[in-house]
Amino acid sequence: MKIVIAAAMEEELEPFRGSYRLQSIVKRGKTVIEEVLDQPSYSLFLVETGIGKANASASASLLCETIQPDVIINTGSAGGFLGEVEIGDVVYGTKLTYSDVDATGFEYKLGQVPQMPSDYVLNQKWVEIFDSLEKPKGYSLHKGLIVTADSFMSEPSFVTKVKEAFPKARASDMESTAIAQIANFYDIPVVNIRGISDIAGIKAAESFDNHLDTAALHAFQETNRLIQLLVKEN
Repeated sequence: MKIVIAAAMEEELEPFRGSYRLQSIVKRGKTVIEEVLDQPSYSLFLVETGIGKANASASASLLCETIQPDVIINTGSAGGFLGEVEIGDVVYGTKLTYSDVDATGFEYKLGQVPQMPSDYVLNQKWVEIFDSLEKPKGYSLHKGLIVTADSFMSEPSFVTKVKEAFPKARASDMESTAIAQIANFYDIPVVNIRGISDIAGIKAAESFDNHLDTAALHAFQETNRLIQLLVKEN
C-alpha cells in the first residue's frame, strides 16, 4: 500500500518530518517529495505542495504520475467558519468544492469548474472510518464540506459571501479541491484532514500565525490515527 501525506507548508509537515527518517526523492518547483524510510508493511511519502490551487495541482499531478499512491491524505491547517468549529479542532472533509469558481451563467453550479464534477464527495468507506475513530482529548472532530479558494479568509465581507453561498461549509483552505480534482483523473481517493488555525474573518491572519503549530499538530495526530487504521485493515 502506498500512502501520500500532502500539505502546503513546511510548518504543516514539521510534526511528520520530526517523527520519521526521510529520503528526498523529488524537488521540482514548489514540490518536495520525501519517502519515509524503515516502513515494514507499507510505503509512506511526504509531499510539500506549496500554497494555493496552482501549486497544489502541479504537485498532485507529479505525485500521481511518479508515486501512483493508493490514497492521498491532504492535511495541514484551515480556516474554520464561526459557529461550526473552534480553533484547534480537526475537520475531516467529506465533500470538497471551490468557493471562488462561478460559471453559473452557463448553468453550472456555483463552485463547479466547467465540464468537471460540481464537488468531490468522499467514498462512504472513508466516512465510516472517520466515524470509527475515538474522540480525542483537548479538541473536537468534525466532518463535512470544506471549500477551497485562492484567497485567505481574512476579509469579513468575502467570508460572509462564501458562507451564504455554502451554508454547510465547515472550513476553507487553499488547496484541497484542486488536489481532489487532479486525483480524480487518476481515480485516486483524497482524504482531507485539516486542523483549524483561525476563524474566517475574525483576525484570521493574526490567529493563523498564533495557532498554526497547534492546528498542524492536531492534524498530524488525526492523520497518524487514520494511517494506523488503514494499515491494520490492509
